[in-house]
Amino acid sequence: MSQRDIHYSLIIKHMDLFEKCDHFETLKYVRKLGIYPYFHELESRQAPVVQMENHRVIMLGSNNYLGFTENEAVIKAGHAALDKYGTGVSGSRFLNGTLDLHLQLEKEIAEFTGYEECMTVSTGFQTNLAIISAICGKDDYILNDRENHASIYDACRLSYAKVLRYREGAPLSSQRYA
Repeated sequence: MSQRDIHYSLIIKHMDLFEKCDHFETLKYVRKLGIYPYFHELESRQAPVVQMENHRVIMLGSNNYLGFTENEAVIKAGHAALDKYGTGVSGSRFLNGTLDLHLQLEKEIAEFTGYEECMTVSTGFQTNLAIISAICGKDDYILNDRENHASIYDACRLSYAKVLRYREGAPLSSQRYA
């Protein structure tokens, strides 16, 4: 950052909230440097190697671990589901309805894992919230690694349990808990 940019960042801390929005220059500056990592235009299907802004790049930020986005059977099943259900239930299945697809998936997972039943959720945040808030309450304590994902901290906070943070690798007996 140049002296001008450092000076600008100090001034902006003392601006009115709406004034900050009107004079937001940091994003332009970072984009101009070519180091802004977000919202790059994807010009191909999601795959291990994608076309992004006229470059072939290795996709390291995807959740496509098993390559299902390119699997023809999955694509065909996706078309069939789109024909049958449209684009979805337009909200959470909790409020807007559970599809037979949800129930079928949960039944198959339960059978595969040897459990009577199972419940699926669509994000890691929802998983953490569902599990932690279901088993922990205001009279419980949670030992939470300081490096845990923010979604785990959010779920702990919403459970009303007392959260004790610790530093990974340090003996628990030698730590003070925050």
